[in-house]
Amino acid sequence: MIDEELIKNLPETTGVYIMKAVDGEIIYVGKALNIKNRIRQHALNKSIKERTLVEHTAAIDTLSAGSEVEALLLECELIKKHQPRYNVLLKDGKNYPCIKLTNEPFPRACIVRRIVDDGSKYFGPYTNASAMHESLKLIRKIFPLRTCKRFHKRPCLEYHIKRCPAPCVNAIDQDAYNEIVNAVALFLDGQTQQLEDDLISKMQAAADRLDFEDAARIRDKIFAVKKLAEIQKIINAKRMSEEIERDPAVGVDQLQQYLGLSRRPTRMECFDISHNQGSETVASMVVFFDGSPEKKSYRRFKIRSTEGKPDDFQSMREVVTRRYIGSDQLPDLIVIDGGLGQLHSALEIIRAEHSTVPVVALAKQFELVFVEGSSEPIELPRDSDALYLMQRIRDEAHRFAITYHRLLRWKRNLKPSTKK
Repeated sequence: MIDEELIKNLPETTGVYIMKAVDGEIIYVGKALNIKNRIRQHALNKSIKERTLVEHTAAIDTLSAGSEVEALLLECELIKKHQPRYNVLLKDGKNYPCIKLTNEPFPRACIVRRIVDDGSKYFGPYTNASAMHESLKLIRKIFPLRTCKRFHKRPCLEYHIKRCPAPCVNAIDQDAYNEIVNAVALFLDGQTQQLEDDLISKMQAAADRLDFEDAARIRDKIFAVKKLAEIQKIINAKRMSEEIERDPAVGVDQLQQYLGLSRRPTRMECFDISHNQGSETVASMVVFFDGSPEKKSYRRFKIRSTEGKPDDFQSMREVVTRRYIGSDQLPDLIVIDGGLGQLHSALEIIRAEHSTVPVVALAKQFELVFVEGSSEPIELPRDSDALYLMQRIRDEAHRFAITYHRLLRWKRNLKPSTKK
């Protein structure tokens, strides 16, 4: 039985934990960024499967790992070796694929199922191979890399359809090619914001030297990166919902604990803003009840106060004004998609009308939770049901806002032009 006495002696490090029965049989293998926190989550989970696992666990062994990827690989090997009865994933004997940026003068991006110490960069492993293939295909459209293993005397078809810069015939120099490789590495590493910032700087530099053609090409890449990041987020959300068994109510209980809320956040409302450089600005509000979507309560808003100029802060003020001013029906927790700026914009309106309803913001970068009265964010455990619930409601608000924004753009494009 897992109790506090057993938990307190566990390390707070990244690695793998091995649960054993009284007779020493390995019954479950798992990985975690923080082993102690993950075991505590097992103990708090109320699902039948988790309660059975907790009751049959007599001892826990741990193995440290240098990174989350290393922990996943180690977990995979141990599950294939011992076949624990309570593990569902990774028991099929597969070696899960990774994306490899080769250690060559002009690197290629390829898919491998084994990581070796050859100086290459590896990203993954990915348990959803189809999502990985789709991501790589989209990345190659934005940032073309060579795909051939050997250089040819003449550029191939990939060059003519702008899918390869043809380093084989010196059509691109080493420095320019390395810029493409670095951009791909940033995206695969999840640093899309840094990638966008780098591209914006290059676009501005091109505009300053009056090279508007180059600036336009970089602008198109920025839009493509944003779109690809959105697609990747949707793929990841779908993968998590398909592959991870979670009890939504556990996430609600954990949120109350981690955020220090005075009451259980049974009803949560989340807001997101969507626009295209200030055009067709919209907002969404999605509702989760006891950790599950309550779609009949969703609302969408066409923002009027910022038309023609991008101002996420003012847009957030408008949408929370329209939702909460004069309303007595309040949720147990309000979630804002954004950082401190968006949080303060919402609080400016909400606190003028309501004094106690808790409001938090979930920032996309590093998935940190900002709370009222503190500039220091709360970092929820990476593999916790609480963070999963926050990500799920945020992603659902984003999806709902994007859908409405695209609908308005489609309707606008259908209107006949008044120009003669």
